[in-house]
Amino acid sequence: LNMRLRNAFQLDFSHNQFTGEIPSDINEENYSKLRMLYVCHNHLNGRIPSSLMEMKKMKVFYFNDNMLAGGIPEVGDAELARNLITIRAQHNQLSDPVPNGLCDLDVNKKYGELIELGVDCSICNECDLCKSRCYS
Repeated sequence: LNMRLRNAFQLDFSHNQFTGEIPSDINEENYSKLRMLYVCHNHLNGRIPSSLMEMKKMKVFYFNDNMLAGGIPEVGDAELARNLITIRAQHNQLSDPVPNGLCDLDVNKKYGELIELGVDCSICNECDLCKSRCYS
């Protein structure tokens, strides 16, 4: 992206046939006010950057329907852990199990606010949040 939109609240790059990796410059330093990131329904590959899981104000990540590999990184910021509401990562090529720390953010466990964790059933471990709604 190579741009700094410090006041951006939402970035929606969905349904654009983008290829390549999710840009590493989408991070806390460049997008400190970002709350929602939509990169779904493209042709993105590579891994989900761990720097995304350090963005304090994020509420929504839509990574679904790409060709992403690896796994969903652990949440690396306590403020993000309290703010995160939705992660959708189904229909990719993810192979690493959903991190237990992410499952602990389930709103029903009263630590986090995570109400939606969309992943393929093949990577959904014993996480109650994704077991009930995983994708085949």
